[in-house]
Amino acid sequence: MTKRVRSGRILCIAVIAVPLLAFPPVAPTLGQDEIPINSRRLSERALLTWACDHFQGTNMIVLTTSEGLVVIDTGLSPTTVRRQRAMIEQELGRNDFRYLINTHVHNDHAFANEVFPEATVVGHELSIAEMRREVDLIPELLERLRSSQASYLGWAEWAAGEGSAPEEEEQAREGIAAFAVGIGDLERGIEPRYPTLTFSGHESFQVGDLQFLLYPFMGFHSDSDILILVPEERMLFTGDVFASGQLPWIRLNSAGSFLTLMDTWKAILDACPDLEMIVTGHSDIPFTVGEFRASYGYLSQLWEAVCEAKEADTGLERFLIGSSFKEQYPEVAEYRYIYNDLNFHQHNVTMMWLLAGG
Repeated sequence: MTKRVRSGRILCIAVIAVPLLAFPPVAPTLGQDEIPINSRRLSERALLTWACDHFQGTNMIVLTTSEGLVVIDTGLSPTTVRRQRAMIEQELGRNDFRYLINTHVHNDHAFANEVFPEATVVGHELSIAEMRREVDLIPELLERLRSSQASYLGWAEWAAGEGSAPEEEEQAREGIAAFAVGIGDLERGIEPRYPTLTFSGHESFQVGDLQFLLYPFMGFHSDSDILILVPEERMLFTGDVFASGQLPWIRLNSAGSFLTLMDTWKAILDACPDLEMIVTGHSDIPFTVGEFRASYGYLSQLWEAVCEAKEADTGLERFLIGSSFKEQYPEVAEYRYIYNDLNFHQHNVTMMWLLAGG
């Protein structure tokens, strides 16, 4: 029997930076049943569902096969995901959930795995250890959630007192409700469901009449990321690896796996040249196939340029001074590449320089 855990990380929902006001938060809150559950058909066989209208929700996808339903990711709050499950069953007219695949196991993608007890949980072999770390971090997560909820309470009170636009108060109150449900679930305790069907390399996974190609893709977001390609649907599910309009950047602790990651990226493009849709991990983060290809092209060209500079004994500083990012990489020139004073392009150059032996 799975142990119910009261202490990890939850509701990785985007927190709006609003001031915590001095007066007591007395704004009314929404009940859990008033948090909207949304859905959208991606195709005849793929259904997308997420919670909330204004608060960032985790994208949960269900694909129909001749041998059962396959779920991709769940969410932070089992209470909310149970409502999503009920909507899925009503929409599809079936409840034969067979597999649940986690793109990664951060709290907002895997803490509600318990809502599908009959489904076999699938994930990268490193995801088990990472999920255990997530569970261990629940006390710290609860502190952050309570603090964020207090900020939203202050925002709602301010919006009501100032007579601002009704939609602003509605957004604040929806955030309060989402935090309240998540906090309540964590305080009562969750039942972690760890992946029991794991893999380390590229895996072809057949479920009835639908093929799932699973690709490890650690290097940009977490220690257990996978990308899920469904060739028949011409869809790629990426979790939290990509965000629209943002230059990809190589994590310091995974620079050594960069070449493997690039090989995987190319394998995905080769496996589905007619790719039509990319589904990211959250309701408000779009990412297009064009951006997916452009990001790959940028990193590939940059790697070639770094290797050529190394062979020519060009120093790192000279290479950076002589490189014009916007001129040399026009496909991604308008992407956001400076954030909190970190220049993603210079960071990527430095990581590649180290990888090339500099």
